[in-house]
Formats: sequence, C-alpha cells, structure tokens
Amino acid sequence: MRHRFNMLPQWFSLFLILLLWLGDSPSLADTKASGQRTETSPSAQEEKESNLPPGADTYNKGVELFQIAQIQNEKGNSDGQKKLLKEAIKQFELALGTNPKLVEAQSNIGFAHLTLRDYRKAITAFEKALAINPNHLNTLNGLSTAYAFNKNIDQALKTFDKLTTLDPGNSQYWFNKGSVLQKAGRVQEAEQSYLQALKVQANDQRTLFNLGTLYENQGELEKARPYYEKAKGVEIGNSIGLEAIRRLEEINSTLKKP
Repeated sequence: MRHRFNMLPQWFSLFLILLLWLGDSPSLADTKASGQRTETSPSAQEEKESNLPPGADTYNKGVELFQIAQIQNEKGNSDGQKKLLKEAIKQFELALGTNPKLVEAQSNIGFAHLTLRDYRKAITAFEKALAINPNHLNTLNGLSTAYAFNKNIDQALKTFDKLTTLDPGNSQYWFNKGSVLQKAGRVQEAEQSYLQALKVQANDQRTLFNLGTLYENQGELEKARPYYEKAKGVEIGNSIGLEAIRRLEEINSTLKKP
C-alpha cells in the first residue's frame, strides 16, 4: 500500500514573501511548505497504524501546526503564529529523528524559519534538505527566496537558474527570478524572465504588474501602460488591480500633458 503525506496548499502564502506590489519594489511570488499525509479510511485504523511510513505521525502534526500558524497570521495574531511555527519545527525534527531521509520535513523546517524571518537558519535547513534530494524543487524555491531576502543575490539567481532548468514550465520560478533581477537593477535580464513567465502563464497578474513597473521605472510609460491594463483586467478588486488602476491614471495624466 502506497502512502501519501498531506500537501500544504500549493500556493501556501508566506506573509513575508508575498509582498504588496506597491511602490517601486518588485515582489517575490509565494513559496510553499510541502509534504504529504497518509490517507486511509476511518475503518482501516489498524492497517493505518501498521503501514504508516516512519516519522509520518509527527510529520503530519507539524503540517497541521504549520497550517494553523498561517491562519493565526491571517487573523493578525503574530505571536500565536510564531509559537505554532516553533512547535511545528519541533515536530518536523522529531520526524527526522525517526526518518532522516524525510526531505519534506527538513524542507518545512526551512519554510518555518523563512516565515519567522530567520533567513540564515532557513538557508541552513534548506541546504540540509538538498543534501537529501539535490533536485527537490520546492526546497530550491525556498532556498532561492531565503538567499534573496538575506541579500545573497548571486546565490539566489544561481539557484533560480537551476530551478528554471529543472522545471522551465513553472511560471512562479521565472517570476521570482525576474523579481530578484529587477531589485538588483538588472533590467534587461528581469524583462526576459518576466516575459518567459508570461509565455508559461499569460494572465499571471503579478508578472503583468511587475513588468509594468519595470517599464515605468525606466520612463517607458507607453510600454508600461498595456501591462497595467492587462493586470487590471485579471482581477480589478484586489490590491494589485487597484494599484494598477492608480498607476494607469497617473500614466494617462502624464502622457496627456503637452
């Protein structure tokens, strides 16, 4: 019988990563905590207990605590979130004590530290996960994000290069790479990464908006305008759509001036 660990949501929102796309600073896309949980029917309790993979029980507790921590953050309870994340880390460490090859547990320790803004500990945890599986995509995405927030730009870009080579069809990786390049002032490379992200997912609002800011910051208002229009068209009522409207009004006002 094959078991699966419970996946945290694919677009699991880490509050420090999903920045608002306001001002001139580009944002990184969401990274996610990962893992799977054993699935069995309620009537198969004995079978479940006898077939659980090593470390699954404590690992699953960690996943649940991680999810609850995110809910506490959404409610504005940052202290509660921090406490739950620290408890989740302990559960993941217990799981690794039972099953040292459980890469998802080691990776999630990295995501917990990343959420706590302890970037050095996050980097260390992600590197340990990659020692288990060097091509674990979610870990690579977390590591590159931790490098970026720790201002290790070259390392972040090197890791994003590996990600986009392993999985070129993932627009999130191209978007994140473009965001780091844009913040580093490498405009042409950022533009190419954003355009590649749009080849994969043409209506990605984040990419459309960031590409608009890239052109606007270079004074290329005519090039920026259609990307803000497209970003607004994806969803007008969220923070990105509303900011796109504001910027369009400013651009249209500027272009009308003699």
